[in-house]
Amino acid sequence: MKTTTRFLTGLLLSSFMAASALANVLVSNAPFAESNFGQQTDANSASYSQMFVAPAGSILESIRWWGFHGLDSMGASFDNFVVTLDGVVQTGALSVVSSSAFFDEYTLDIADTALSGSVLSIVNDSFDVEWYWQSAPAEGNPFAPDASAVAFSLIGHFDETPPGNGVPEPQTLLLVLGAIGMMALAKLRKAI
Repeated sequence: MKTTTRFLTGLLLSSFMAASALANVLVSNAPFAESNFGQQTDANSASYSQMFVAPAGSILESIRWWGFHGLDSMGASFDNFVVTLDGVVQTGALSVVSSSAFFDEYTLDIADTALSGSVLSIVNDSFDVEWYWQSAPAEGNPFAPDASAVAFSLIGHFDETPPGNGVPEPQTLLLVLGAIGMMALAKLRKAI
């Protein structure tokens, strides 16, 4: 009986720890989803930057952005992204997902660092690509693109709190409730 109670207690604790490992979106502009529309930012054009306000006490874990190749591009195999925050180059593992018929979603996982910057710059630094950073929707009109705001998300956690948004996923909540119920049942059986 003690082994079962210890197992269930461990399961309960690991469920809470798993729920707290979720990251927060610290700053974000959602992508304009109606078409591909954006700012050209490649070696054949000027680089494009987006200003933002960093939340106090935030720790950056990854940078996500959306974009697409133009007709004069040699394709994704020639991509060479340079991502900077306030002029400091960010390095890490880059992953790409085709998230829409119009654009791809790029995520750069970086080493955790305090987010104090206010300017994000992304350039596909290759003369063999024509690449556009997808626009965000116009303020007040989700059916029109914004000519000056681009889509990005800065993902991380806050220094004074553990990583996560504090809201467990439904599966985690069910697991926790099931573990509590089994512990109560074990106590009840022991008392009988």
